Amino acid sequence: MRVFPIVIFILISSILYSQTRNLSEYRSKYCVKKCKQYKYEQEYIKQDNPPGLSMLGAYPKLKRIFNIPFKDRMNIYPFNKYDSIYVVNPVYVRNVNEPRNYIEEKYHNTKRLISKIEKDRLSDILFNYYYLNSFGAITSFHEEIGCDCIQFEYPKIILLFKRNGKFEKYIAFPDNGLNRYNFSNQEWSNFDWSMEKENMILKIFKKDILPDENCKMEVYTPPPSPNKI
Repeated sequence: MRVFPIVIFILISSILYSQTRNLSEYRSKYCVKKCKQYKYEQEYIKQDNPPGLSMLGAYPKLKRIFNIPFKDRMNIYPFNKYDSIYVVNPVYVRNVNEPRNYIEEKYHNTKRLISKIEKDRLSDILFNYYYLNSFGAITSFHEEIGCDCIQFEYPKIILLFKRNGKFEKYIAFPDNGLNRYNFSNQEWSNFDWSMEKENMILKIFKKDILPDENCKMEVYTPPPSPNKI
């Protein structure tokens, strides 16, 4: 009888559920605006067979409708799991179509630990801002830009999440939707990601964004692996 894999599956499912429940409970507790509408939308999302939309012509609007304090935001995933977050501006690798894992050092140009103030602002945007009339998490990707500049093929910044001395998760943006994160779909949905949130976060780290230098930045071509035959 194979009990061990089942126990692991139940444990992982429980952790993911608790992460979602944690955010939901804090949002219910600290909701300050449009709370009835938020509650209605959450009930709508939970239904297996939801009714037709009753708010025809309504457009999503990003608003700060929660006031979860910083201390409590640090109890919400991923801040409650990773002990530090780094911001990185990327190295541009010539082969732009290769699968990317932004945890790899070859994509890191400069890297620094974000400050407590930046962590406060980042978590505030992720958890206190919400898309009303969204009926679920909004995920907007940047459209591809018709330009030969390799800068447009890569993110402006990368956020790296570190635990026990090891980087485990990343968010790269904007990046045309290519390998932009390695969170699970459920973990990612907690962020209610949107283009507007993305732009707000980019403003926090605007000093870390490399100038385009008129598309003349040197492109790095990594050396071949010594193990490759």
